[in-house]
Amino acid sequence: MIDTHAHLDDHAYDQDRQQIIDNFEKDGIDFVINNSCDVEEMTAGFLLAQKYDKIYCTVGMHPYYPEKFTPKFVADMEEYAKSPKVVAVGEIGLDYHLPCNKEAQKQMFSAQLQIADKLGLPVTLHIRDAYQDALDVLTENKQYLNKPVVWHCYSGSAEFAKQLVKMGHYFSFGGAITFKNAKKEEVLLAIPTDRIMSETDCPYMAPTPFRGQRNEPKLTKLVIEKMAQVYQLSFEEMEKILYQNTLKVFDRIKR
Repeated sequence: MIDTHAHLDDHAYDQDRQQIIDNFEKDGIDFVINNSCDVEEMTAGFLLAQKYDKIYCTVGMHPYYPEKFTPKFVADMEEYAKSPKVVAVGEIGLDYHLPCNKEAQKQMFSAQLQIADKLGLPVTLHIRDAYQDALDVLTENKQYLNKPVVWHCYSGSAEFAKQLVKMGHYFSFGGAITFKNAKKEEVLLAIPTDRIMSETDCPYMAPTPFRGQRNEPKLTKLVIEKMAQVYQLSFEEMEKILYQNTLKVFDRIKR
């Protein structure tokens, strides 16, 4: 199993991070991709990836922090990306859930799409309450989208997903698809199985029956079980498909 979106650098793991990582093999975790949100998390995730074979990482600035997107941060992104353990630029995008400077977010989003192209890396998107604007930015920067685009924790409609599928994009799903009122079946079935991946977004979004508790990479299993149920596949078949998709998108991961 691969957890394509985690935050193992989070302080929620300060007491038992080593134990969680030591248990990857026992828990059936092949790889974890630790995602960056700001300079501190990017550095912490990079150091984790350098230390542990089963951890990879991303570089990038979360849309909440355009004021932190400085030339120094960009230089750090580019320096870290020289490592084969850096597999994507992310999580980047737009988030209008809270009051924000939308134009600043869009400018930073565009800049990071261009950086990803320069680095030859796919992008992991964080999009919340901003789907049409995100699509507009992606369309404006389509010449820079020469590597896969992944919609992390996709929460849009089935119809919007179909539009993105036609553009060649990918989607990762986590614990939210197991929530009782999530109604994600229609969305999942709008996406071909060769375009999906599994994630946890841990320590957030723990799947049922652990909703509200701290999430961990090992709970990827519950996400895959739900996907298998929706697509009417065995767990083993679903896991194999997700594994192959992940290695195709994040092609720096060692086979």
